Amino acid sequence: MANQNQVNLKDTHIEGDFTGRDKTIYDFSTKQAQTAYLKELYERFTKEKLENQEFKEICDELNYYFSQSGNENIIGLENKLIAGNRQSMIWFAKEAKEKFHKKLVTTSQYSTIAQDINVHILAKVKTAFVMQVYTLIIQGQSEESINILIHERIISPVMAELGINILKYTEEDIMGMIFFLTGNCHIKWTA
Repeated sequence: MANQNQVNLKDTHIEGDFTGRDKTIYDFSTKQAQTAYLKELYERFTKEKLENQEFKEICDELNYYFSQSGNENIIGLENKLIAGNRQSMIWFAKEAKEKFHKKLVTTSQYSTIAQDINVHILAKVKTAFVMQVYTLIIQGQSEESINILIHERIISPVMAELGINILKYTEEDIMGMIFFLTGNCHIKWTA
């Protein structure tokens, strides 16, 4: 008696999916978190990059992030981190800020759409820092707690939203954004 659980696939052509029983699809990509807005900007950026190589003016929204904000005394990134008791990260902060700043200028100088992408991400980083991280800073939470929150509430969500990440931002670049915003008085590390 032949085994009823055996299947002969000799000289057989199968189209579509072939499963033995249940079919489960797992999608581990970050596309889920990418917003429709960012996806549209990526598509427009790719098209603009191919069609238009001339210089563009930096948009007002991006100029806002390049300029010093508020009435705060301009004391520089290093002194702001010292005042916020974050001396241990000064070397990294300077390096990450400089790396991000170069990427920001490079990606933004030829594309208004890249500027829109950068404005979107900088606004997201600033808002998350002010609304979630700064509260812990004011409460005097440990450096470790603040670092964990920065990763959970800023770095991971931004990296997920970047999706295909056409501008090739890294986690270090996201930290560079935080230090760029710190240096330009958009976020603070002290009460």
